[in-house]
Amino acid sequence: MAPLPDITTPDQSLIRILEMLGIEASCPGMGPSYSAIPGKDGPRWLIPNRNQFARTILREWRPYSLAGRLGWTAIRVLVRLDALLLLPGTLQIELPTTAGRHLLRQFGLEADVHPPVILVGNPSPTRKVIVFLACPGKRLKAVLKFPFTLAARASIRNEAETLRKLDGRHRTPRLLHYSEQSGAAMQEYLPGKLGSRLCKQDYLRLLIELASADEVESIRDRGLLLAERLRSQAVYNEHAYNLDAALASLHQDAVVPTALVHGDFAPWNIRELDSGSCTLIDWETAEWNGMPMHDLCHFFYIQTKLFSPDKLFYTALLREGSWRKYCHALNLPLTLVPQLAVAFLLDTLAGCWEAGNIPSASFCLSQLQLLLRRAGKTAA
Repeated sequence: MAPLPDITTPDQSLIRILEMLGIEASCPGMGPSYSAIPGKDGPRWLIPNRNQFARTILREWRPYSLAGRLGWTAIRVLVRLDALLLLPGTLQIELPTTAGRHLLRQFGLEADVHPPVILVGNPSPTRKVIVFLACPGKRLKAVLKFPFTLAARASIRNEAETLRKLDGRHRTPRLLHYSEQSGAAMQEYLPGKLGSRLCKQDYLRLLIELASADEVESIRDRGLLLAERLRSQAVYNEHAYNLDAALASLHQDAVVPTALVHGDFAPWNIRELDSGSCTLIDWETAEWNGMPMHDLCHFFYIQTKLFSPDKLFYTALLREGSWRKYCHALNLPLTLVPQLAVAFLLDTLAGCWEAGNIPSASFCLSQLQLLLRRAGKTAA
């Protein structure tokens, strides 16, 4: 792999992406043809033409906005018709027949594979390239992740360590290989469809499974840790009034069970398996012994951020009602729900500041202010 720049939005040219993967485009007629579907700032998908495995990957993908669903339906129709060039901005390119084998060699493996499907991650501090591979005649399907930034390298390592420790529990994908040298990882691909925007009962049961009755955490102690993280940031003083009020709400001696926090519990990271059960993928921000309700809060928070940013995520959480079953299953007093929501927002804010993600931090601060206003703790 090429050296990694530690920047949020690196060069997104098609040549740069292939160079990062160590792949060179082939001369015409020398390799399988691909369609490079554009994203907002460069190619988003590299899809091998007339390829059944690619069609399977595309069928299981699910955009969540109305515009995204309409656009994705059009792409799938054009793929079936082998007419992706009709999509504005789409390029045709040929990759070497050995592209998949070359990617596997980065993990010390040798195997025949179908032409890989390549997805370029959205702009973020942890941007990466995701490759889907399948071996002909074998049941092995794998997902390979290659970091585009140093922050992405750290998140891939965290996911690899989490999957290694889970070892398939909770139906999670198994880690197949990890390369410390390149920062890339290879994990089992789980067939199925992406999750729903509704918090289904299977999703809730999965979150309850991830909680631990053997480990507990004091809300006061967690508040002290959050205060230390937040106050270490220079920008803290600009928001001290609301942050001090939020931290003060955590000054109580209540003890709660801890949980394995996924960290990005969202519809697109839920996999509804062919067996009828469900699991989680993309464990890059996972945390052991985290606070309960963090993931449940995030489920509504991230959807509020993307689809209704002027609303308060906490209102959607309460209205949906799954929090009651969650609390009952873990013997959590319902009166602690507001404090756990505050702890979630403060933890999210600390993470945004530490990563230098100012836009996400701004949204988190606005949600915190709305939540405190609801509780009567701010006059702003």
